Amino acid sequence: MPARPLRFIDLFAGLGGFHLALSSLGHVCVFASELDPELQALYTKNFLRVVRESVVGDIRKHHKDVPEHDVLCAGFPCQPFSKSGYQDGHEDTRGTLFHDVLLIAKRHRPEYIMLENVGNFEQHDGGRTWAIAKRSLQRAGYAVIATEHVKSGGKGLLSPHHLGYPQSRDRFYAVARRGPLSENVLPDPVRGQLTALEPYLQDNGDLDDQTLAQSQLTPVQQQCIDHWNILVKALPQSVEPPWFPMWTDEFDASYPFQKTTPYACSKETLVRAVAGLGGTRRMSRRKLLDLLPSHARDETRHFPAWKQRFIWLNRDWFEANKRYFPKGWLEELRSTYPSSLRKLEWNCKGEPRDLWHHVLQFRPSGLRVKRMSSIPALVSLTTTQIPIIGPRARFLTPVEALRLQGFPDDHRLPDSREAAFRALGNAVHVGVVTAIATRLLPPSTSADVPLEQKIAVAQ
Repeated sequence: MPARPLRFIDLFAGLGGFHLALSSLGHVCVFASELDPELQALYTKNFLRVVRESVVGDIRKHHKDVPEHDVLCAGFPCQPFSKSGYQDGHEDTRGTLFHDVLLIAKRHRPEYIMLENVGNFEQHDGGRTWAIAKRSLQRAGYAVIATEHVKSGGKGLLSPHHLGYPQSRDRFYAVARRGPLSENVLPDPVRGQLTALEPYLQDNGDLDDQTLAQSQLTPVQQQCIDHWNILVKALPQSVEPPWFPMWTDEFDASYPFQKTTPYACSKETLVRAVAGLGGTRRMSRRKLLDLLPSHARDETRHFPAWKQRFIWLNRDWFEANKRYFPKGWLEELRSTYPSSLRKLEWNCKGEPRDLWHHVLQFRPSGLRVKRMSSIPALVSLTTTQIPIIGPRARFLTPVEALRLQGFPDDHRLPDSREAAFRALGNAVHVGVVTAIATRLLPPSTSADVPLEQKIAVAQ
C-alpha cells in the first residue's frame, strides 16, 4: 500500500524552498507563514495549492492557526537566547523566534522537524545558542542530528557545491524526529568534486532589455576590472598573483606594524611614515592617521597576529615583484579608486590570467576572483555583492540565481531587483533540502497524484 503523503508546515517561508523540496517528494503543505507582505503574496501565487487563508504573517500572532501536521519546516532567524536563564540553570528561549517553533512542536508533536540557518549558527555565542536549542528539542521528545563545523568535531556544514550544485553556500541544517534517527540522515559533504556553472547561465542575447540593462556593470566597475587585468597580465607566468588578499595600500608603506602601531608610535615616526602621502608636522595626529589605510588606524598598541602577517606578506611580495608593475599602474589605482577597490583576492591559481574569464565579486575586502565552476553564496544584506559572470561581462540575473538556488525559472520573485536578490539570498537551497528530506522522511508514491487526492489521503 503506498505511503500516505505527509502534511508539512512552512514557517518563515520566504520563497518557499522547503515547499518545493517536500512537495516534489509527494508531500502536502497545509500551512505557511511569512512576515514580508510581498513574499507572502508571492507564496500564494507560486503555490496555488495553498489557499490564501493558510499563508499568514507573523507566526507569533498565529500559533492557534497552525493545523495538525507531520513535518515542521523552519528557516528561522538566528537570535541570542536569554543569558540570565542560562546562568540560573534553565534554558530560556523566550523572546526568540525559535521559541515559537518550539511551542508549535510541543503543541502539535509532529514526527519530523527540519531546520536551516546561517552557517555560523552552530557556533553562535560560543556554541551556547544551538546547545540550548538542541536540548530544548530533546526535552520535547526529539532525537536531533545537525551539521557541525569541522573544528567542532563534525563533518562540516552543508553547501550546494558539496552535492553537485555550483554555489558555495555553507549552511547549518538540523533534523529531529520523535523516534529513531539515523546518524547518517544528513548527506555527507563531498568536498573537491567539480561542478559546472555554464549550464545554469543565460546567453546575453536571450535576455530582455530590462534584465540586460539592470545586469550591466557601471563604468567605474568595468574600468576597475580592466585596470586590475593590466597588472595580472603583466606578471610573468613564473609569478603567481598572491594567495593572500592583495592590499596595494601596503605596497611601499613604511608605518610601524609589528612592535607597535601608528596609533601608539611617536608623532615623529608617524610623520615620517606618511610623508609620501602628504603628511606634515603641522597636522594633528588624527589627520596623520587618516592618511593611512583604514586597517592601520585601529586605536590599539598592537595589531593582531593575522593582520601583522598580511601586512608583512604584502610588503614582502611587492618588494620581490615591483619590477613587473607597469609604469604608473599603482599611482593610477590609488588616485582613481576607493580603498575597497584597491584590494584583490585571486582564487584562481593556475587559471588564465584574465579576470574576464572568471567569476568576480566586489566585496568590502576587495575584488574577488574565482573559477568559473561555482558562484559565491548569494547574500541577503546587499546587492553590491551579486556575483559577476566574467565571460558575460555582467552581473548574475535573477533567473540564473533562481536556478542556482534550485528553483524553476518561472518562480515568481519580487518586482524590484534589490528585493528579488534579497529574497534569493535568504532562501533555502531546494536541492540540499530535497537531499535531506529524501533521507529523513518515508517515501511517498503520490508525487504525481492530483493535489485534491493527496490532501484527501493526507487527512
